[in-house]
Amino acid sequence: MARMETTVLGLRWGGPMPYNRGSMRISGGEMCGRKLKVPPGEKVRPTQDRVREALFSMLMTAIPDSVFIDLFAGSGAVGIEAYSRGARCVTWIEQDPRNVAVLKENVAALMPGEGEAVCCEVSRWLKGSGRGRQASIVFADPPYAIGRDQGFAEVMRLLRENRVLGADGLFVAEMPESRQPEEAEGWTLLRDRTYGHTRLAIYRMTGTENAG
Repeated sequence: MARMETTVLGLRWGGPMPYNRGSMRISGGEMCGRKLKVPPGEKVRPTQDRVREALFSMLMTAIPDSVFIDLFAGSGAVGIEAYSRGARCVTWIEQDPRNVAVLKENVAALMPGEGEAVCCEVSRWLKGSGRGRQASIVFADPPYAIGRDQGFAEVMRLLRENRVLGADGLFVAEMPESRQPEEAEGWTLLRDRTYGHTRLAIYRMTGTENAG
């Protein structure tokens, strides 16, 4: 399979070239079965149905009434499903205007007037408009498998320093199954599960009194 590389948040990313699926479906909650559009081209790798089901099973008690942020949002599927399953407020961050256009179509069709879709580079948003958000859950699934150098450490540092997450907030990282979850100061790894070629790591932020 062909491979692609790009740079996100100053990190080197590379992984299997994704393919365009055209559409996908919400796998649970009030909007279960509803279709979502997927941006065309090779730069969006939607989270697979099986992985999303596993993700929300692990987050089952945390989702209701949560403030949810979907980073590198692509089609917006994860954030929309969070809303379908009971999240109170959802924000999507995606830097490609073409992807944001499709994301906004999905939001308008399934949850009109709800949530906030932002076209912005992730690190810029975390240091700017995202500062002090005090979210309950932040999910990050970058468009390609993460490189070997810094991993998610930069995202986690910015989340903590800028108080994007509230006290005891959760950070969920989606990555290739071959990659090991990282240790980071101020974070506790709660769950580490693999589903086929995908790994999900769930962290809780600790010691927030000293953050930022």
